[in-house]
Amino acid sequence: MNMDLLSLLLLAVLLLSVVHGSVLGTKRMAAGLGSMVGRLLLRVLSILAALLLAGWVSPYARDWADRTLLDMPAGELPKWKGIGYSLLGFVSEFSLLRVVLLFALIYPVCLAALALLGRWRTPTEEPPKRKGKRRSGGTFMDRVGGAGLGLVAGVWRSLLLLALLFVIVSLLPKSPVSPYTEASPVYRAVSQHVFEPAAGDWISGKLPVLTASAAEELDGILQRKYEAIDRNIPADIAQAAVRIAGTGNEKEKAQKLYDWVGSRIRYDYDKVGAYENEGVWHEQTPRDTYDTRRGVCIDYARLYAVMARSSGLQVRVVTGLGSDGRGGYGSHAWNEVYLPDEQRWIELDPTWASGGDWFDRENFADTHIKQSVL
Repeated sequence: MNMDLLSLLLLAVLLLSVVHGSVLGTKRMAAGLGSMVGRLLLRVLSILAALLLAGWVSPYARDWADRTLLDMPAGELPKWKGIGYSLLGFVSEFSLLRVVLLFALIYPVCLAALALLGRWRTPTEEPPKRKGKRRSGGTFMDRVGGAGLGLVAGVWRSLLLLALLFVIVSLLPKSPVSPYTEASPVYRAVSQHVFEPAAGDWISGKLPVLTASAAEELDGILQRKYEAIDRNIPADIAQAAVRIAGTGNEKEKAQKLYDWVGSRIRYDYDKVGAYENEGVWHEQTPRDTYDTRRGVCIDYARLYAVMARSSGLQVRVVTGLGSDGRGGYGSHAWNEVYLPDEQRWIELDPTWASGGDWFDRENFADTHIKQSVL
């Protein structure tokens, strides 16, 4: 069975943690685990304190930057002073950059202060140290207990790694690690059931949609070429779709294809930029999307439709408006699949699958406005 790189890495973290715990034994591993939790708690409290202080100081920092820029001397300035005033201009105009810089300055101070506060306590007499040879491993049960605690530590480390990757994928979808991360079923499961519900609107604020100017292009694709191109299903794509969908009822097959398309295809921000900045639309077929593993919403939807039809599902492509997570809407495309057992059409959005579960979602209509169906 093929396993993705991230799953292999997480498995290695778990195995190494178990072996390490077994070597240390129950008592020493418990002490190490407690120390690890304590350090993590210290950092979390420091981050929260630094964020609160950065938010409080931010308006004052902006006012100071504005006053300094107003007092900037006339004439040519030394290079280092010019760079300094340019940086102040960014600090004045961009609130996010200002908060990030303040956080970077305040966090080490908070961390040091809380660490000193934690060490300040009434001194107590330390118990005398036992003499003699120290056991390194202990009994079999001691090793088993240490291995169990090592597994707990490994799970914790794995969750921290997944949380870091979740932030990277959400903020930097074009980063080199994003496609490998999103291809992992472990990451998708943890993201959809843990991180995405916890993050709430933070993730929905980065929903990929096209600008309103792309609406005509989407409609043109469906009106001109959809029937001719997408009904001719390549044999290898059809075979892959049947294998991915497997056995089961229509909903189970639709879910498996949704997971596959949503995790294997990467959103093509370069294609969006070429259209918005240069007016150049790189039209592509489901064949192109399948081969390159890249596309925008209409490409996700068309590939899903081709693969779903190959698996015997009744599927439609829907175009309309999708929420951009910032109070506006942009041109978007998604799919509907008919479930004969339930006698209803369900809606699904494979483009947004990497950021949450958009398969037959109860509040789907809150973020999608249907305009045309084919």
